[in-house]
Amino acid sequence: MQPGGVLVFGCSDELVNSGLKADERAITAQGVPVITVSAGSAIRNGEEPVDNTATALEALINETGDALRKIDCKVVKIGALFSAESIRIVARTLQQSEHLMTVLDAEPFFKTGPAPKQEAVTALRKEILPSVKVLSATVPEVKALLDEAGIPVDYPKSIQDVQSMANTLRNLGPEYVIIKREMFEETDGMTTLHFVLCGGEEPLIVASRFENPKKLFGASYSIPPVIAAHLAKGYGTQEAVSASFKFVEEMIKGGDYFS
Repeated sequence: MQPGGVLVFGCSDELVNSGLKADERAITAQGVPVITVSAGSAIRNGEEPVDNTATALEALINETGDALRKIDCKVVKIGALFSAESIRIVARTLQQSEHLMTVLDAEPFFKTGPAPKQEAVTALRKEILPSVKVLSATVPEVKALLDEAGIPVDYPKSIQDVQSMANTLRNLGPEYVIIKREMFEETDGMTTLHFVLCGGEEPLIVASRFENPKKLFGASYSIPPVIAAHLAKGYGTQEAVSASFKFVEEMIKGGDYFS
């Protein structure tokens, strides 16, 4: 059994920089053991995910059990899950191991193929969110979760509005909420990464603008698995989040997104 690792639930994907492959590479780059469990596969039209197929529930249960026997899991990172039933299987894993820290990446849950069914969003909110240490999302995913919970909010117009959204979502269970954004400007070849982290101490608000020599976009998808890796190494939450954004920034600056 490998010590101090990360168990990742997510989507199998033919693209090397997407889904479980990307998560595995990001975590391995931090020197942390990782094992993955596929909740389903993305179906693509070119690079665009257009549909998905879910892993059979019995297979998901068996793969989860096998994974937990192979690795001493400190952190669970959750990405795309495709049904309320699969969400409940993952939730039972979290409930049976109270020592586990959970990082939920809401982007792949909402963006891998068609929009998730209402019952899946409800199951995510009720079954997973109360166990989450760190929830990472962009504004649309936060709004979708709050809308499902019957908490209507407007799109934010200021950093204070973003903080308010994050703290409102924390009321549904997550200890920490990160709302992040990645922007690339074609005109000057610059990328901006910024995030608001709410929870625990004072809110952490960070923005960084830097050269992007290879015009890479989408590297911020690697931030949640890197956060999971740093938590597994014993970092505090703010330290783990800051180090993860810095890792992705340096990767973009170097033009090396796991190429």
